[in-house]
Amino acid sequence: MSGLTDYIHLLERLDQSNLGQLRAVLSEDVFFSDPFNQVNGADAYLALLSEMFERLDSVSFTVHDSQQQDAVAYLYWTFSGHSGVTGWLNFQGSSRLTFDVSGKIDRHQDFWDSADLYEKVPVLGALFRWLRRQVAFREQ
Repeated sequence: MSGLTDYIHLLERLDQSNLGQLRAVLSEDVFFSDPFNQVNGADAYLALLSEMFERLDSVSFTVHDSQQQDAVAYLYWTFSGHSGVTGWLNFQGSSRLTFDVSGKIDRHQDFWDSADLYEKVPVLGALFRWLRRQVAFREQ
């Protein structure tokens, strides 16, 4: 299997008990970013994922599509999870992955609409839903 295939396989089965298996496909100095986080290093990335599993229940990633050309790959995915604060979360996003010369992931950048999360937060959510309605294009 390729590094990308291995990563997808692990990601779709990821839980608190098997986080350490990701080390096999990550560079020690992997950089990860998403709308809320930026961390450097495999330890920091795995700690971030561990915290996610501590805060959320029923976490799952489903990868719908992937493309790779040379040392760059893209994923299209759905994330699901449950929080006592927000209730069920379910949103789609994409990731840009780059691979080092040994085939390990050295950069993982997630792109998703953080407003999907803000809309689930009590009080703040009402404001974001109102704002989304105000800026939406409407047929005249």
